[in-house]
Amino acid sequence: MKMKYVVAICLFIMLLSGCIRYETDRVRHGRVSITVKESDHQLRVDAKFKRSQTDQVARIIKEELDRNASDENMHATTFTIRDDDKLFVRLRKGRLKIRLDKDENDEVTYNRVKRLADQIKIVIASDQARR
Repeated sequence: MKMKYVVAICLFIMLLSGCIRYETDRVRHGRVSITVKESDHQLRVDAKFKRSQTDQVARIIKEELDRNASDENMHATTFTIRDDDKLFVRLRKGRLKIRLDKDENDEVTYNRVKRLADQIKIVIASDQARR
């Protein structure tokens, strides 16, 4: 009897995990990491890096997303990239969080955020490799 419940629970978990489609890309070097998770509705970028790299990451975000953003706005803000395209960015010393809702934004904005994540990966990994 218990075996039927275990099998049913396992099948339910397998079915549930099959319904949720996401893609994860993670780069990790010691305490430095960047994770890009993508589902059908959202793109998430989470990064941990050395505090000394925060200014480099802020500069990359400004160059890619909003050249007029001030440093005060970089800590936790919702960027309006073009007409109605928005994404959430939170940058703290050594940490970055980006959230993009795919349903509310177009493909151009999605590609810009993916390119931004790739550039941040390169900066974080290259600084780590030099040490």
